[in-house]
Amino acid sequence: MKFKPYPLLIAAVLLLVTNIVTLFLWLKPDASPSAGGVKAGNEVVATVGGDSVTREEWLYSLEQKYGEQELKQMINQKVIEKVAKKYDISVSDKEVNQEYDLIRSVYNSFDEEYTEDEETVKAQIETDLLLEELLTKDVEISEEEMKSFYEQNEEMYSIPKMYNLKQIKVSDKAQAGQVVKELEDGSNFDVLAMERSTDVQSAHLGGEIGYIPADGELLSPEAVKELDSLKEGQWSQPVKSGSDYVIYLLEDIMKERNYSYDDVKSQIRRQLAIEQVETPLLPESFWDEAGVEWFYGTEQ
Repeated sequence: MKFKPYPLLIAAVLLLVTNIVTLFLWLKPDASPSAGGVKAGNEVVATVGGDSVTREEWLYSLEQKYGEQELKQMINQKVIEKVAKKYDISVSDKEVNQEYDLIRSVYNSFDEEYTEDEETVKAQIETDLLLEELLTKDVEISEEEMKSFYEQNEEMYSIPKMYNLKQIKVSDKAQAGQVVKELEDGSNFDVLAMERSTDVQSAHLGGEIGYIPADGELLSPEAVKELDSLKEGQWSQPVKSGSDYVIYLLEDIMKERNYSYDDVKSQIRRQLAIEQVETPLLPESFWDEAGVEWFYGTEQ
């Protein structure tokens, strides 16, 4: 199964929208007067010179910009759950966890849409898998086809040993020693990375570089040896990297694993079946079946 990053990108965007609209709902004015006799909706949240912005104006703007998208996301979640239940379709925790591990194995921390917490990502994975199962429920794929696909793509189902890392990169050994001293004195790794690291891409993420394979080109044998001596949550001694020095923070280790055909059989079936489905991978395909009616009218 080839990893498809678009569901996670969608999940990240929708999470942002959810957070904004949650704020909207939390701050939603009620009918009772606030202290001083001013209704909550008329509370001033900002002033510009002599002009003011009220809470009501602010929340109305949020609803106009994000309300439709957030409502659609809520509807789609219920649609998938309802229709999946109708057809007795489910996905196991094992399938969700396998997909999550495959995602982690190609995770790039410089793509900030992949920085959501594990629970959020797994919930979106489950929704995506249910949708794929629904859209391919009538497609027949033979055992022979699935086994052939696995044999031709077996390396896709192998995950090497990987380290989840943060880093602080500096230009000389003296600076590296100073960074280690500050860490030992209680300084925060993320803050030091933002202040000191010369690696621009990872510095603004608190040094986050994601999952790095132990046998890849990004880690030297010396770095791997140093990382293998650490426990999760510990930082390394400075490791020379080209003309620079790097201090790593080990967040966790993903052990090497190889999935058998039986482990990934359902994933392969979906992968092959999706290629035969002309319907777009959208929950809106089931709106009519689920009997959706909503505030914004007819879904296009």
